[in-house]
Amino acid sequence: MDAAVSAIRGALVQLTVWMTAAPRAATALAVLRIVVGVLALVYYLRDYGQRHLFFGPDGVYGSDAVAATTRELGTFNLYSLSDSPVYFEVVFHAAILAAAAVTIGFGGRWAIAVHYVLLWSTYGQNPALLDGGDNLQMIVVPALVLTECTSRLGVHIRPRVSTPGLVRSTLHNTGLLLIAGQICVVYLMSGLYKVQGPLWQDGTALYSILRVPDFYFPGVTELLFASDTLLVLGAYGTVLSSIAFPVLIIFRRGRLPAVLMMTAFHLSIAFFMGLTAFAAIMVACDLVFVSGHVERVLVRARSSIGPLRFRPSRVRGSTPVPDTTRSGVRA
Repeated sequence: MDAAVSAIRGALVQLTVWMTAAPRAATALAVLRIVVGVLALVYYLRDYGQRHLFFGPDGVYGSDAVAATTRELGTFNLYSLSDSPVYFEVVFHAAILAAAAVTIGFGGRWAIAVHYVLLWSTYGQNPALLDGGDNLQMIVVPALVLTECTSRLGVHIRPRVSTPGLVRSTLHNTGLLLIAGQICVVYLMSGLYKVQGPLWQDGTALYSILRVPDFYFPGVTELLFASDTLLVLGAYGTVLSSIAFPVLIIFRRGRLPAVLMMTAFHLSIAFFMGLTAFAAIMVACDLVFVSGHVERVLVRARSSIGPLRFRPSRVRGSTPVPDTTRSGVRA
């Protein structure tokens, strides 16, 4: 009994230290922040010329339908506050600026919070344009508000404190755990849901999915249909990898294989089914489990790019400036 109590107490102490000592996985969360911002910019600018048709008060859905849906869901939509085309332009372009600020890491937590409100409102203007990645973004972005994701890979006007205090570290790591937990839930529930379906049990699910016109890829889908074995293995592999992911990431050596496995899975979804936004946000979220590897890749990239840039020669006798690009806490 005493041994069990001591083990629990030791685990709680380790968890407390882990939560409060320093921000974890800061680089991977910065990459996730950039992906969130870029996806939003693509969403806004892809149909920019047709923004009034797709998102405006007199567009496809119209202000009355949007307002009714907003009331029914008990949520909010900034666009519903006015039917004025001028007001629509102001809100829509403010959303673009907020997404750009998030992408470059400008504005800190406030920029991310404003981005969330504007993105949620724009999503409500035309749900038909969404592909599933929006659901995960609406869960992930509030968690990013808690983190120090703008401390890396961002533009900073003022010098930043190198080591956040206890409160900021705790908030950051809480946001990290929320994102990691959400990803595990998504994979586990996805796998368990699939395994109950007869199409996944007999291995014909991918065949049925790829026959849907929206997911049909001329010239490529036919090649997949020619191999029954490949389709069956793909169906079973999808279920097994989804269920195995939350187990593999528990072990340090299992994290990289798990992330690489699911990255390949999501790249295939993006290529064959066209769900690029969903695939991108899932891959970016997976990176929080391998932040050390992400940081090493970025360091190597900077090292390879560095020699190509102009470097002024150091004056004889001057003191070199210490390199802080590799500082920080790894997960």
